[in-house]
Amino acid sequence: MAVPRHSFQVRKNGREARFRVQNLPMPDTFQFANNVSVAGEIDVDVRWRATSAPVERGKGTEVPPNDPAAWLGEMADARSVGRGGGASTGFHFRTHELDADGFFAELGYERNGVFL
Repeated sequence: MAVPRHSFQVRKNGREARFRVQNLPMPDTFQFANNVSVAGEIDVDVRWRATSAPVERGKGTEVPPNDPAAWLGEMADARSVGRGGGASTGFHFRTHELDADGFFAELGYERNGVFL
């Protein structure tokens, strides 16, 4: 799904990022891979803050282009928090602030040069 270009912002030398959309049209299909849908919309606001120094990752051209390591990047461990919500015909929901503590979050730059 395409999102407005301004929806993702990076700040503080790449140490913070935010993804935010409001009232983004999203079809509600009720079941995975179902062709029947109704109009819906979502709100998402997620923020990342790097908590470690970036580390170089990937192997670039040292491996075949279809190898999962055929990319280059600098990634830092991060803390991630966010909220979400959505609405569809006769239904709506909102979350409290959620976080990735105890799970996984990274923030960084990557390039692969190929769409795998």
